Amino acid sequence: MTNINEQFGAHPNLKKLYYTYLAIVTVIFLAWILPVTTAAFIFLPINSALIVAISLLVPLFLLIVFTWYWIAQYYASISYALTDNEIVVQKGVWWKKKSYVPYNRITNINILQGPISRRFQLGTVLIQTAGFSGAAGSAGARPAEAVIFGVKNFEEIKDKLMNFVREIRPVAVEARAEALAPQDINRQILAELKKISKILKKKT
Repeated sequence: MTNINEQFGAHPNLKKLYYTYLAIVTVIFLAWILPVTTAAFIFLPINSALIVAISLLVPLFLLIVFTWYWIAQYYASISYALTDNEIVVQKGVWWKKKSYVPYNRITNINILQGPISRRFQLGTVLIQTAGFSGAAGSAGARPAEAVIFGVKNFEEIKDKLMNFVREIRPVAVEARAEALAPQDINRQILAELKKISKILKKKT
């Protein structure tokens, strides 16, 4: 097995991607908030119109400020590590999550790239493992146990992981060998019993 201890985080473009999503959502909300506010000033008394405007715009403003802060904190929390034996993925602002995925349990590695993330040259590496107990998706596909997202060198990471997986014995093969072992023992016992039976027949 190749010795490696590589640590890295998400690319700074991930923050730009999230800010773009925030801008899109903000525009969608403003598309109906502004006409409603304008209509309130036209058809309602000024005091009532101000109440309507404040009740719509202030929550939106607070949500934007909170999301802007959360994006920066979430980006800073993302951490990836490729060790000699496993992948370590850590993320989370208030609830920290740390996942460990041994190379010998990896069964599939896929790449995902959306239309907007492609503009920022970012991609996602989806890693599935043998025996993962997560619920299947709507299309019946198993969800990824580990996800390396917000990186530019996603193709390089995928190739590197595939090389690590090829250098070790998959756990599925080991499990199969263990499952076959009792069958081999049974065959040996049966063969010995047949030999004993033949010997007894000759003596009689």
